[in-house]
Amino acid sequence: KRVLDPEVHADNAYMLYVLKNGEAFNNGDASADDVGVKATDDNTLVVTLENPTAYFLKLLASHSYYPVSQKAVEAHENWAANADTFVSNGPYRLLSWKHNGEMDFIKNPDYWDADSVKTEKMNWPISESQSTRLTLVEGGEADMTVEPPVADQKRLEEAGLLHIGPMLGNYYYVFNVKAEPFTDPEVRKAFSMVINRANIVNNIVRGGKEAAYAFVPYGMLESNGREDFREAGSYLVYEDVEQAKEILKKVGYDKNHPLPPITILYNTSELHKAIAEAVQDAWVNAFGADVRLQNQETKVFLADREAGKYQVARASWVADYSDPQNFLEVFSAEDNDSQYHSDNYNELIARIRTTPNGVERDALMHKAEQMIFDESLVMPLYFTTQPYVTNGSIQNYFWTTLGLVDFKKAYK
Repeated sequence: KRVLDPEVHADNAYMLYVLKNGEAFNNGDASADDVGVKATDDNTLVVTLENPTAYFLKLLASHSYYPVSQKAVEAHENWAANADTFVSNGPYRLLSWKHNGEMDFIKNPDYWDADSVKTEKMNWPISESQSTRLTLVEGGEADMTVEPPVADQKRLEEAGLLHIGPMLGNYYYVFNVKAEPFTDPEVRKAFSMVINRANIVNNIVRGGKEAAYAFVPYGMLESNGREDFREAGSYLVYEDVEQAKEILKKVGYDKNHPLPPITILYNTSELHKAIAEAVQDAWVNAFGADVRLQNQETKVFLADREAGKYQVARASWVADYSDPQNFLEVFSAEDNDSQYHSDNYNELIARIRTTPNGVERDALMHKAEQMIFDESLVMPLYFTTQPYVTNGSIQNYFWTTLGLVDFKKAYK
């Protein structure tokens, strides 16, 4: 109920709208007591849903449904921002947190299954610099880091230090449909068609990534429980430089009517910069466009992208829960980054949310994904994995497809 509280302004409140009166409470049209979650005794939680929800059990595994300590929340307004006030119920406690530096964890003696927790202490480096994080791990000052620099990956792989974990996610560029020249879906389509995704994956990104020609990644099944949703769908993007040039000519861009200057916005990162440079080269070579790069600190970047202060921007989505719907509903949000709004699309997503699991729901989700590409809202680049490096000191952990790592039974 705290996530739904309109005073909290939680970004992920929408994930609890499946609860009876959840959306009404979040909009100020109902009270917390009206929300369909009741504790009938110390060991029983009764949940009432607004509608049939095929993916509800998957939602329960997401962060939005994690319990928090009411005592901690009420005692400190920013309880989750500092180690000395942070309270959790997992196998580890947060011992120290140097913002933009590192996080130290120790075993939680009050954890319900503390006897299974074998590791007493762990350290995670925090830095936007991939090189800095890698140096800390290789120097024994930290146990693990993700996304090592591409230039180091071959060396790390040969040394047995590079590992590839699963992740339900994608990396893409999003077009601002209210910013010229991307107000025209044909222009957006043309710009997407000239990108050599295989080149970006093989020579820049690596790490087991896979070129993306659609939006929903591999790893989620159709309702029959056998066929992958992505494999059941078709490629929705194809590459053809010459046809892309013809498309731009048809919509009125040529030597006498050149494209306006275009700026690619991304947050500071060696990898994001390298990808942006590859995209820049492709657009310059294909269209002779004036393409500029702009990088920002992550917090500023996210705020500007959300506010629509860009033409085309880097974006990515990692699943909050393991269902194709979670990717498709990105563009039904009122404040989605593309500044796109379609009543037809929103109605389709609403149907998907309440349709029972089965072939009808599968078909509706494929239709929604097709609509994204009919409008050319995004330029998908690759489906993600989770490359990570350890110094070999920690064993018996595992990564989930949601990009989370479980250290409960890990040991050193």
